[in-house]
Amino acid sequence: MIKCYSRFGLGLFNTRNKIIFKTPFTKTKSILFPTIINNIKREYSIINNNKMSESGAKAGATEENFRVDPKDTLFAKFISGQIPVQKIYEDEYCIAINDVNPQAPVHILVIPKLAVGGLSDVANVDAEKFKEAMGHIMSKIHHIASLKGADSYRLVINDGVFGQQSVRWLHVHILGGRQMNWPPG
Repeated sequence: MIKCYSRFGLGLFNTRNKIIFKTPFTKTKSILFPTIINNIKREYSIINNNKMSESGAKAGATEENFRVDPKDTLFAKFISGQIPVQKIYEDEYCIAINDVNPQAPVHILVIPKLAVGGLSDVANVDAEKFKEAMGHIMSKIHHIASLKGADSYRLVINDGVFGQQSVRWLHVHILGGRQMNWPPG
C-alpha cells in the first residue's frame, strides 16, 4: 500500500490499482475504480505528509495539475455529487466545505458551481455568468463565515502554480478564527 495525502483526505493505493479513499467529508470509505484512478492520482501528491515541501510549494500545486481540465477535478465531482461531501452551505451558485488541511481555526472553501479553472481562465467562460456567480458568492461570504463563528476573516484566491493553486477549479478560501499575519506568504 502507498499512502497518499491530498487536501481531500487520505488515499491508500493497493497493488490492484484501486484507491481506498477516506475523506473527512464522508463517514464511510469509498472505493474508486481504475476508470477514474488517473484523475485522482493527478490530484494527489505522493509524499510523507500534506505540508509544504522544502521549496515552499504546496502539495498538489504542480504544472501537471494546472493542465487538468477543471471538469476532471475532484471539485467537479463534489459539485456533481459523484463524491459526497459534508457541505457547510449550498445554493444555486456554490457549495462551501471545510478545508481538510486547515491553515486557521476556520478554513472554508467556497467552490463556485460554474466550471472555471482559475482567475486566469475567466476569459474562457461566459463573462455575464461569471459576474453573476462571483457577485453572488461574494455577497454570501460573510454569511458562510458566520456559520462557522468567524466574524472577521481573510479571503484568498490562489491562481496558477506559483500562486499555489492545487486544484484547477476557481475557489475562495475563507480563513478566520485567529489573528492573521501581514504580509501574507
